[in-house]
Amino acid sequence: MNDLQSILKHFGVQGATLEPLGDTQNTNHVVTTITGERYLLRQHQSDNSLAVLESEMIWLNHLHYHGLEVQRPVSLATGNFIFVTDTRRFSLLTWIDGEVVETLGELQAEALGALMAGLHIIAQEFKPPPNFERLRYDRQYLEQQLNALRGLEWLQDDLPLFERAMTRAKAGFEDAANIWSLIHADLHPGNVIVQGSKVAVIDFDRCGFGPIAFDIVTALGYLEGESRTTFLRGYSAVLPLPENFEEQRGAFTIAEWLTNLAFLAPRPQDREFVDTVMLPGLRQELPKLLEK
Repeated sequence: MNDLQSILKHFGVQGATLEPLGDTQNTNHVVTTITGERYLLRQHQSDNSLAVLESEMIWLNHLHYHGLEVQRPVSLATGNFIFVTDTRRFSLLTWIDGEVVETLGELQAEALGALMAGLHIIAQEFKPPPNFERLRYDRQYLEQQLNALRGLEWLQDDLPLFERAMTRAKAGFEDAANIWSLIHADLHPGNVIVQGSKVAVIDFDRCGFGPIAFDIVTALGYLEGESRTTFLRGYSAVLPLPENFEEQRGAFTIAEWLTNLAFLAPRPQDREFVDTVMLPGLRQELPKLLEK
């Protein structure tokens, strides 16, 4: 912990306690100062470039400045947000109080829809600074996800179905009517902090440039029943849905399903879930979407 204490000093935080935060993609610690302020110290995965990590923090800082309910990154004396030591990269974010729930209620889903619409408005007016670098959700990205699935021998029997489905998804991303901007791209309940009927959004690890309709469809995939309706109502109260939303909903649904599969399938800890839940669902639902 002494090593982490010295890293905190570079962010202007001293005399704080640190508590490991498990079950996360990065190595995270909850930081509590002597005055009771709380932060999140993140040690980022090494497979992202420094430019990619800095860009995520720049985007978060921009969203916070414009009033969106997100964590604010703490800057270093240099004005940058990522502290680099040997092979490690760290960021410090303000803490958001609330709880993470497995299922969002209707009011929470409506608030989340309004928040996403606000994010999309800010994104469409955002002018990225030089060297801003984030993932682009496009045809090339989808092909990379398909290649990842091709490399898993135990999925070979399902590949013909995945190939046909991804062809449909690629066409959706090339629709000229798509509105492109920075999107969250991973807005599931685990990345939502619930504060009564209000919500805040965390974890922008997968944020990048893509169609805003893809962002909407990704979030809808994690909602159930009437919550989907209230999410869209909350979104539409702030920003009209993209004009091609219904036409491309199937394509973006396929893209979300298969990119999620490409993320989870190589992970040994998720193999049982993939085998017993994801694959049976995909075998049943993908042919239905391809028929539409």
